[in-house]
Formats: sequence, C-alpha cells, structure tokens
Amino acid sequence: MTITLVESATKSLTIKEVCVIHKGIFLSLAATENTYAPNQMKKTCIALFAMFCTSSLWAQQDVQFTQFTNNKIFYNPGVTGAGDAICLGMAARQQWVGFENAPSTQNFTANIPLNILHGGLAVNVTNDMIGYFQDMTVGLGYGYQMDLAGGTLGLGLRVDFRNKAVTTGSWAPPQTMNDPSLVAIGSSSMATDLNFGAYYRHTNWYAGLSSTRLLETKDILNATGGSSNAEIRGQRHYYFMGGYDLDLGNGFVLQPAAMIKTDFVTTQFDLNAAAMYNNQIWGGVTYRVQDALAIMAGYQITKDLRASYSYDLTTSTLRNSSSGSHEIMMTYCFTIEIPPKEKGSYRNPIFL
Repeated sequence: MTITLVESATKSLTIKEVCVIHKGIFLSLAATENTYAPNQMKKTCIALFAMFCTSSLWAQQDVQFTQFTNNKIFYNPGVTGAGDAICLGMAARQQWVGFENAPSTQNFTANIPLNILHGGLAVNVTNDMIGYFQDMTVGLGYGYQMDLAGGTLGLGLRVDFRNKAVTTGSWAPPQTMNDPSLVAIGSSSMATDLNFGAYYRHTNWYAGLSSTRLLETKDILNATGGSSNAEIRGQRHYYFMGGYDLDLGNGFVLQPAAMIKTDFVTTQFDLNAAAMYNNQIWGGVTYRVQDALAIMAGYQITKDLRASYSYDLTTSTLRNSSSGSHEIMMTYCFTIEIPPKEKGSYRNPIFL
C-alpha cells in the first residue's frame, strides 16, 4: 500500500492532517492520541496548524531566504555565468527561533563564469532541516549568457540530486505502532529534479523568471508498518524577481526589489528596499506579505568579501511563540588572471 501526500497551504486542515502533511513531519498522533505523544509534540502540531491556516502562506517546499537579492543564483539558474568574477556564497538561516525542531538551513553556491562556454557553471549545496526531516541537495548547473537589447540575457538549467532522510531526533514512534501515516525512523529517499531560469540584466535594472522542481519527483519513504510507503510529491514552484538601482547622488543608491513566489495554488510576495552608500555599506527592510517584516544590513569588508545579516520579525500567528528568524550571508568574489602566451622563436630540427 502507498500513501501519497501533497504539500498545500490553502486547504483548511485538521491538526492531525497538518502534522501528517507538512514536509513529511508525520506527527499525526501528537494532536489526537495523548497516549503516544508528549506535550511538546502537541505544541509543534498546533503551531503547524496555525501556520497552515493562514490563507496566503507559502507552502515552503523550497528553502526560503529573506536576502534573496544576495542569493539570486539559488532561485534562478539563469544567473549562472553572469559577470566576470568567480563568486562563492555561504548562507545560514535559523527560522522561528523558540520552536523546537524549527527550520534550519545552510547553503553554499558557486558561480563560475567561463568564456569558453559562453556562460558558466554553478554548484549549489543545501542542507535543510525541519522537524525530524533532513533534505540534502546537491545541484549542478549551466548557464548561457548572450547580449540582448543593450543588456545581458542568461538562460540556465540546474540538475538537483536530493536525499530526504528521517533523523532520529528526540522522538520516535513506539515500536508496537503499525501506522502507515508515520514514517519509519532512519528511512531515506533519493530523487532527481530540474530547475530552469531566465535572467536579464540591464545597466541599472534586472528581471528574472524561474521554475524549480520541474519534474515534480516524489520522495518515497518507508512507513512504520513495514509494508507501506509514504510518498511526498514534489510541487513545481515559480519565481519572478526584479530590481532597480536608483542613483540618489552623494554616493547613495536606492535599491528596491521584489519577488513573487507561486505554485498557482498559493502565492507570496516579498518586497525589499535597501540603500547602499559608496558601494560599501547598506541597510534596508523586507516585507513578506502576511508572514514577516525583516531588517537587513551588509558591509563590503574588502573588495572581494562582503557579509550581510537579516532578522525577521514574525507577523503571522506564530509571533506569540517565536523569537523571529536569523539569516547570515557571506560572498567572496575573485578573478583568475591567465597570462597570455609569450611569443618565442621556433626552430625546426630538420634544418639544424
């Protein structure tokens, strides 16, 4: 027997259904069978219930970053190969501080322009922990860059190899339980998916359109019943982002930006406004509609290295139990100079 689960944020669900569905956190008995669950698990399920009953909330099957303007390549493979420098990026996000087993994400990206490929290559490694589930994803991408209408258009494709595993955590179902809605501790699943993006950059503005999880592959995990499987179906996501650099003079540049995230069932908007001074220090705010208000700050430490931080103040019903979310990013960009070949004399030994 196989149970198929689909992540959705629009349906009005019972607490039990929410706990079963949300990214595979199979805590169904936590809210309905006190015999099998401690109070902390009930608190977690109630929190998930409140989260999912927000009508416009994003289903967050993909990882979420507040500083999306500093990590465009994560959302849009069309950025791959853009620019002249090799850029390495690291990001860490701790979401909803105060909740046990709240989402925690670490991400590494590499954008490697290569003229010989008329674009470049990209690497994306993401570790995403939520509840008792760990998603480890390794992505390899290629982007083609072309001149168009005074700007540059990038088209990119990334292949993701994803491993979803059930960690031991601090809770495990009783050994006597034979419930196909509960995933067995230690089970894991491998899946492959595709992401595509188009990204256009002009002198002082940019726009991008991308889609992730194009194949909508399933994560198939063993249930505690032994003979059953739980299938978590992937959901295709679409992203539109755009931004503008407005020169205010005296070294100040205003940088408004926005991103729309949708699976055509739920939609979420991120609105961002930042101001940069002398290309060295910047600060701003982001509003994620009906979810969070964030403050951000960044500093160009050297000509190659920059760091930034953001703090999300939750505005949804979770604000009474959460201390907000923290996010740190660092980017190191550098170029490799290849010296030209020296012209020298050549002697043919035949004529020596």
